[in-house]
Amino acid sequence: MKTKAVVGLLFAVLGIGGISYSTWRYVAERETHFCKACSRSVHRHSRTVALVEGKRRVYCCPMCALTEHRQSGKPVEVIEVANHLGAKALRPADTYVVRNSNVNLCQRHDPTVSPDKQPMRAHFDRCSPNILVFASRAAAQEFSREHGGQVLRFADLASQYQR
Repeated sequence: MKTKAVVGLLFAVLGIGGISYSTWRYVAERETHFCKACSRSVHRHSRTVALVEGKRRVYCCPMCALTEHRQSGKPVEVIEVANHLGAKALRPADTYVVRNSNVNLCQRHDPTVSPDKQPMRAHFDRCSPNILVFASRAAAQEFSREHGGQVLRFADLASQYQR
């Protein structure tokens, strides 16, 4: 009789442990695959990591990370950005960006509709204007010639959003 009770208790403990582990994995994975600000998917070529009140947060694009300060009032320090060409992680201080090109990785393709099934016009989108990061000024300028947009140093752009 004791053996059955011990086996039952063991299965209960393992079951609770398995559920706890699965829940932890789901939450941890969600935090790295979905933007902390807008809940859109995090793209390899625009992934941005920032510290917000000392906590590491992953964003779908630099714009979401930069607007976090204005939205929450909390200090935000962008610590890592992905190179649009190749997705390699870069230090923000060493990069250049193209702002407002015709390439927007965060753009939603499905239009938002109102309750009466009419298309709604967006008045604000956290991910706009789009920002794509490049390792060098030359790469940013070449991309800008083909896709439009303004070339800036990341540090200069970030300072505009930290005020």
